Order: sequence, then structure tokens, then C-alpha cells
Amino acid sequence: VSDVGSRESVEIATTLRESFGPDACYLAKLIPNLSMIFGDFDDCDDVNDCVNAEKRLQYLLCRFVEIISSFSPHPIVLFLDDLQWADKASINLLSQLLVESRFSRFLIVGACRDDEMGHDHPIWHMVSTVRNLGMKAMIVKTSLLDKTTMNAMISDILCLSPRVTRSLSDIVHHKTKGNPLFFSRLMISLNKEGVVQFSLSRRRWVWDEEKILSRKVPDDVAKLLTGAICQLSPDVQAGLCALSCFGASVDVSIVEILERYLDLQLKSSLEVAVKECFLDKINGRYTFSHDRVQEATYNMMSTKERAMRHS
Repeated sequence: VSDVGSRESVEIATTLRESFGPDACYLAKLIPNLSMIFGDFDDCDDVNDCVNAEKRLQYLLCRFVEIISSFSPHPIVLFLDDLQWADKASINLLSQLLVESRFSRFLIVGACRDDEMGHDHPIWHMVSTVRNLGMKAMIVKTSLLDKTTMNAMISDILCLSPRVTRSLSDIVHHKTKGNPLFFSRLMISLNKEGVVQFSLSRRRWVWDEEKILSRKVPDDVAKLLTGAICQLSPDVQAGLCALSCFGASVDVSIVEILERYLDLQLKSSLEVAVKECFLDKINGRYTFSHDRVQEATYNMMSTKERAMRHS
């Protein structure tokens, strides 16, 4: 569909326009990129009935997926992260997408932190519903990294054999307890401190095991991230705090507007954060490398600071 000039995309666009008619504006509101297919619309009529609005949105999205999947020779896969934060309306929409029998080649993959979800979370009701309807719903619990896996990762990162890196990986595993985010941030920190560094004379990576063993590590990821962020310059910290108020990501154009409004050099500060692996810059958007980074940054601000930045 993104290949607007292709013959297939024209056919898909025509089918979508004919199917949705004037209701296409509601779908374009939800998925702005569809304006490339539907064109620009006048403002949609506001509907005060939230129930009808929800049902209409469910119908439009189900029909949209049905049309797209009918043109695709491959299964349609929708991946959604952080489902622990999904509200009831969003879960109802997913349920509707799943129970539509027409979508035989449609797969939803969701990720969540089950330790932050109670037994009454709507996601569990959705899983129960689709199973009762005879559909497959698989729950895969991911565990922490074991010593062998962590050693394989460090071996790959340092381009050394697993036999050589085993002593290092044992120490790192002990410090991080196998937490992947903890592991990645600790390795970055050890490299910045020169404890793990590349030796030109030996032409390989080397490390100081005694210093790593004696290094104090926070007992949770939030404290580790907060400590790492506090080591950045005040300007970079301020830039990250401003960005965290927008959520997981923000468009570069918004950052440029903020620069003019606040008279700050935000972009240069955020570029430093990108180099330090706190942010990713993809397709003209700054995105936090992990939602825990955004949470840690946001929580560093006082309630008064947050209110001031949101205003």
C-alpha cells in the first residue's frame, strides 16, 4: 500500500475508497498515512454517542484488515507492545478483529508485563473469549537470560570465542540477574568507564574482572537508568525530560517548534542522547530506546516540573 504508484496499490486504494465512502475520514483520523490513499477530508462530523463511535471504528478497522489481507499473498501480522497499558476500548477492538472468522490469515502478536497486570485486566478476558470461540490463543512467557545465552551474546558483541568470554559473562550475569535491559546498559556503562575496552596492542577486547566485580550495581533497572541519565550534561537531561512528556516518541518537526518556542538547542542535546543509546532516531522521529528509559526520565522530574513542561 505504501508503494503508491504500483498497480496493486492503485487497486487496493480504489477498493478501500469504494468500500468506505465518506466514512473513510474516520479511519484516516486514526491512521493519518491513509490520507495518501483517501486524500484530504473536510472535518468529520462529531458524534457524541461514544458507543456508536466505538462500534463504527471496530467495523471500519475490521473491514480495512479484511481488504488488505485479501490482496496480500502472505498472512497479516499485527504486533502490539506494552499491552499492560491498553484500555478496555482497545482490547474490545482487538477482540473484534480476532473473532471475525473472515480473517483466517490474520495474526495478532502482543507483548506485555504480566507482573503489572491484575487478574481482572481486560486482556485476560479477551484471551478467554477467543479460546471459547475455538480460536488459538497462545501465551508465551519469556524468562530472564541464562548464563549460556548471555555468554553467547557477549561473545558475539566482542567477537571472541565463548570460552574466552565466559568469565566476563558469569560476572555480568551475576550483576544483572539475566535482565536484558540491565545487561545492555551495564555493558555500555563498563565500556564508557574503560573497564571493558579494545586493546590495540592485543587486537581484541579486554576487561578488568576485579573492577567489574567490585563495581556497585543498583538493585533494579530504574535506578541504573536514572544513574546513567544523571551522568549526562544538564542540557541533555533537560532535552530528555522535555521529550519524555510527549510519550515514547516525537517527530523532529515538533522538536524544532519547541526549540523556537523555548529558545533551547534541543536537537543537539537529543543527538547526544542518541549517541549514548538513550534514544533512537528513525524516519524523522526521536524514540526512546526502551519505555523504561522514558519512565526513568519522566520520574526524575518533580510534580511541579512536569506540570510546567506539560503546560
